[in-house]
Amino acid sequence: MKIVIYLLGLGIIGYCSYLNLYTRQALDSLKSLFQTYQLRYLAAIPAVFAVLFLISAPAAKCSWPFWIVGVLAAIEAVVAFTNPQKIYSRMLDWFFEKVSDQAYRISAIAGIIFGTLILTLA
Repeated sequence: MKIVIYLLGLGIIGYCSYLNLYTRQALDSLKSLFQTYQLRYLAAIPAVFAVLFLISAPAAKCSWPFWIVGVLAAIEAVVAFTNPQKIYSRMLDWFFEKVSDQAYRISAIAGIIFGTLILTLA
């Protein structure tokens, strides 16, 4: 299970570094992903992350951050799959159209810090 924790941490650090360095290209590829595939299919991504976080929680030094992130990812997967009142679609529209590049970069820095936290708790 420690391998899963290391892969989660390194994957988050890698993706957030890419988002921080190449903000426009990363967002364009993410936007094309959401335009190409239905939201019901893309809901599997947070569901997989939820399972990985919940499975790896007992192997961590401090398991409560893994439980919290796993449960939040599961909730996100359910909301993305059901999309009640198009709330997830409206959030995606706001995310891709109205958020500034600086906000993306600061969230990427927070993601790098979170990935480091995951590696520290392994």
